[in-house]
Amino acid sequence: MTALLPAYFPIAYKLALVFTLLISSGMGLLGLFIVHNQSQILDQQVSDSGSIVLRQMGEFSREPLLANDQLSLEIVVKNLVGEDSVLGAALYNEKKAPIAQKGAVPDVASIGAMLGGTAKQEWQQHHQDGRQSDMVSFSRPILFKDVTTGYALITFDRRIREVAKQKTIRTVGGATLLLVLLGFIASFILGKRLTRPIHQLINAGRAISAGDYRVRLNDERKDELGFLMQSMNEMTEGLLRKEQVEQTFSRYVSPKVAKAVLSNMNQVKLGGQHVEASVLFADIVGFTRLSEQLHPEKINSLLNEYFSLIAQAAQAYGGHIDKYIGDCAMLVFGVPEHDPHHQFQAAACAVAIQALIRQLNQRRDQQGESQLQFRVGLNSGMMLAGNMGAAERMDYTVVGDAVNIASRLASAADAGAILVSDELNAQLQLRGIVSKPFKTLALRGKKEPIIVYEVVAVGEKDQPMIDDILASILNTEIEAAPA
Repeated sequence: MTALLPAYFPIAYKLALVFTLLISSGMGLLGLFIVHNQSQILDQQVSDSGSIVLRQMGEFSREPLLANDQLSLEIVVKNLVGEDSVLGAALYNEKKAPIAQKGAVPDVASIGAMLGGTAKQEWQQHHQDGRQSDMVSFSRPILFKDVTTGYALITFDRRIREVAKQKTIRTVGGATLLLVLLGFIASFILGKRLTRPIHQLINAGRAISAGDYRVRLNDERKDELGFLMQSMNEMTEGLLRKEQVEQTFSRYVSPKVAKAVLSNMNQVKLGGQHVEASVLFADIVGFTRLSEQLHPEKINSLLNEYFSLIAQAAQAYGGHIDKYIGDCAMLVFGVPEHDPHHQFQAAACAVAIQALIRQLNQRRDQQGESQLQFRVGLNSGMMLAGNMGAAERMDYTVVGDAVNIASRLASAADAGAILVSDELNAQLQLRGIVSKPFKTLALRGKKEPIIVYEVVAVGEKDQPMIDDILASILNTEIEAAPA
């Protein structure tokens, strides 16, 4: 049964079907009541007509019966037949013997029962041509001073009642069909009108599901659907504000961090966990001198252009900008989402950053504009990742010795260089990263000097990926640049 039902059945059709069934059922019950009542009325009318005719027949026949006037009795019977649908009439003496009769009368057995007490008899008359007629006969004793002097019998055509009943049925049936048709049309129109705002709500819900929070329902209604539309508008307004807050929030922190924080709003608190991740520091060379030479607006535009490239490179390799520390950008790989290849991703990102800086410097040099040089320090290891600060103002970041070493390496690097620790270099060489010894450095905060390597390039098999990412980022920058 379920398989026969359509997957989608509009409410307008459902309303039309329900109203049609209700009207049909109501009119059907009303028709049965009317037909039944009409049949009773017709039966009563026939009985009343029979009583009147029999009374008149008794009045006319009483004296001829007492006088045994056969001719007068036959005249009375003859005059009745054919009047007012009377098909037959008969007179009997006090011994129930027929005196005068004409037309259709019941058989002898039925007449005996009627004259013996049954005043009404329905019967059928069969004709020689095969037809049959439906009859109803009534009888009544003829009294004279409370003495029965004879009996009167009269027969009516029962088809009159059936014809009237059929006419009633046709009338009720026609009225029922008309009302059903009008009800179906009216309910269909009403259903369409009622479901119009429902379709608007459905379309709005689909738009909201697709991320369009600017959709609004402008149909002003003073009913439940109007309240629902108003609630839908208020909900979309709240969702739009939430989306704007999330977008704004994502500009101040990494989209990954924003997603992690917003997905656990009830668990935002101080604290963190030890994770293995990679940290990259990209520091501008000679920024203090340059900032003294340029206007603040020029400095701001210059930093935004370079840092934008660094942010895109970090995103391309699964990392994110943790923070900007003056003229230095701190990138993190492997948190808050774990990445088993965070070391290679960080190294490849560092190579991509320096390549992007070189190409951007070439373009700015051709335009006669100032250029920046970056030095990069990269390290990997165990560090504490989580919300740091105070309950009123916290920051999601990473801290630890591995982070400090990366910062120190960036400070020790030359312009355009990428420095990594000995331990990280051993891991990167397994992935095909090309490096060369730099020097042994005594870093602040470390008791023993550490061996440092300079990353030169990625392996040959990874270079095409670098080239594709560089082309994509640079093309995006060129299209976004003002004409």
